[in-house]
Amino acid sequence: MRFPKRIFSTLATISLTTSFGLLSANASTKATTPMLGYRYDKQAANYQDLSSSDYYKDVWNNATASWKKAGFTWTKAATAKTTVSSYDGSSDMTLAGYNSVSYNKSTGEITSSKVRINRAVFEKYNYTKAERTNVAEHELGHALGIGHNNTDSVSVMNPANRYYTIQACDINGMKARYATTTTFDSVPNNPGEIITVTEYLHVQPKITNITTNYSSQSHFLILKGRAIGIEHLTLTYQGKKVRTVNVKSGQFKFAQQFKGYGDFKLMKGQQVLATIPSQQYATPKVKVTSAERTTKGIYYTLIGSRDATINIAQNGQVIKTIKNASATTKVFIPNAKIKNSTRGLTVTQRVTNKKTSQAVQLPPLKVNIKQVTNF
Repeated sequence: MRFPKRIFSTLATISLTTSFGLLSANASTKATTPMLGYRYDKQAANYQDLSSSDYYKDVWNNATASWKKAGFTWTKAATAKTTVSSYDGSSDMTLAGYNSVSYNKSTGEITSSKVRINRAVFEKYNYTKAERTNVAEHELGHALGIGHNNTDSVSVMNPANRYYTIQACDINGMKARYATTTTFDSVPNNPGEIITVTEYLHVQPKITNITTNYSSQSHFLILKGRAIGIEHLTLTYQGKKVRTVNVKSGQFKFAQQFKGYGDFKLMKGQQVLATIPSQQYATPKVKVTSAERTTKGIYYTLIGSRDATINIAQNGQVIKTIKNASATTKVFIPNAKIKNSTRGLTVTQRVTNKKTSQAVQLPPLKVNIKQVTNF
């Protein structure tokens, strides 16, 4: 995982980007969201809303109201050094928003701040109004002087936030940033001291609505679903890359021929977004609850999938087929079918659009012997 590095130079504009690998399930939310190197004079600031639509004016009203409730007072004004608006960012659909701040590197005083959220991302990936407000709150958090929390944090300052509003950790970060009083009037603004930095909010990649369909004739698996924040998606099988496809209109589809019962994975770069185990595309194994041999043949009681086709084979040759099986199926195999031998017997089952189950070995039995297994 790489975190952005700030490189400061006089009168330079610096783009801070973040590259995400696997999200750590063990990393916890920082109790205090980190501070940035700039702030306003007080725990309050004016902002100018440049939005042209009532919809986004309402988004900013809601976002600033949430920060006011949390303890930072944003006040709308006719003109202000902080401006907010949405933009058409269709040229870069990996960004949900950004905040570009200019400030005095000696004092930390903000001289201007440009806060923007990406309409194109919201529309393509179906952000709700509440989720758009969360993004606006995130960017306002940068504007007032706090940075990113952990990549998997429950925080409005999550680096790929969509789902969280302002949390206690964010309030702690804001209070820590404004814990001291300051006056910027004692040090005049020198143009040579002003630098600009930009913080980006990345779109959180997500896979949903995954469906699988397996053809027993062609041995192809058809894998489909929806993708958020992704342009190219890679499919791996048993740890090896097998195919990459373009995501079109938020939809993806793979058609892959394969052997075995390994795991498929859907990946964006090195990040695993979804795992498709054999349980998802293959019929489950049959369970043998009882097997009894008599002088006439063998009686089996099988637990399987309803409406499955069950095949019992001996040394690879099918000797008995049961179609449209019930959940519990009783089967009789006469001695003539097995040539008086119970060795090499296996049972499989298959339901429509699923791969045939892995074979279950049936136990060799002697006459008048019954085996019972409880599951």
